[in-house]
Amino acid sequence: MDRTCQAPHNATNKRTNERLVRMSRRHAVRTLATAFSKACGNGATTPATTTVAAAAWTSVSLGRGGLGGADTATSSTTFATNGRRRTFASGLTFEGGLTPAYEAVPESIVVVPDEEKPTIDPTRGLEVSPRDVFGVVQIRSHQFKVSPDDLIYVDKINGVDVNDVVSLPRVLMLGNKGSTVIGRPTVPGAEVVALVEEQVRDGKKTIFKMKRRKNHRRRNGFRAQLTGLRILEVRGIEEE
Repeated sequence: MDRTCQAPHNATNKRTNERLVRMSRRHAVRTLATAFSKACGNGATTPATTTVAAAAWTSVSLGRGGLGGADTATSSTTFATNGRRRTFASGLTFEGGLTPAYEAVPESIVVVPDEEKPTIDPTRGLEVSPRDVFGVVQIRSHQFKVSPDDLIYVDKINGVDVNDVVSLPRVLMLGNKGSTVIGRPTVPGAEVVALVEEQVRDGKKTIFKMKRRKNHRRRNGFRAQLTGLRILEVRGIEEE
C-alpha cells in the first residue's frame, strides 16, 4: 500500500533548524536524508514539495551570462539579505527527494589551447580592463578571492610556460555590487581565465628544531616554487 511520508518532527523543530543552518552543507544533507529515511521507512514516498524552515529554498533560473540569463536553465536558489540578492547556484531541493544538482567537481586548472589564447602584443603586453566583479576560485587546496587584473601566486603549475593561459573552472562564488552567486559546491558555467606571468621561488623559510638538554639542534631552509597568475577575466557574472 502506497503511503505518503510526512516530514519528521525533529526536521521541523526550531532547535533542529538552527542546528542545520550552522552545519556544513554536506553534513546537513546527510542529517536530513537520515531523518526522512527513518520517518518514511520502506515503501513510502516523499511528498512533491516539502518546506524546511532552515533554508527557505526557492527554485529560480541562473543563465550562463549572469543572473537571470536565458542561455541556460540551471537550478538555483535566491533570497534577499539587507537589500542584497544572494543566489545559490546549484539545486538542493526536496522535490521528489534529496537530489544534489552537481555530478562532479571540475578540475581546478585547465590549460587553454594555443588557438583560444588571447593575442599578446610583444611590446605592450596584454591590457586587462578592471571590472567590479569578483570570484572565489579554488586552486588545488587553496582558495583565492580574485578580480580582473589581480596577481596571485599559487604552488608551481607543472607543464606551463610564461604567457600561457589557464582556465580555473572550480569557481565557488561570484559577486558584483548588487548580488552574490554561491555554488554548491561550484557555480555551473563559471570560470576564471588567468595568464601565467612568471615562475619564481618564494623567500627562504627557516625550519629550526631543538630538543632541550639533548644537544640536538637542526636548522634547515625551504624555498617554495610558485607560479604567478594574472587574472584576465571572471566569467559567469556581469557588472551592475
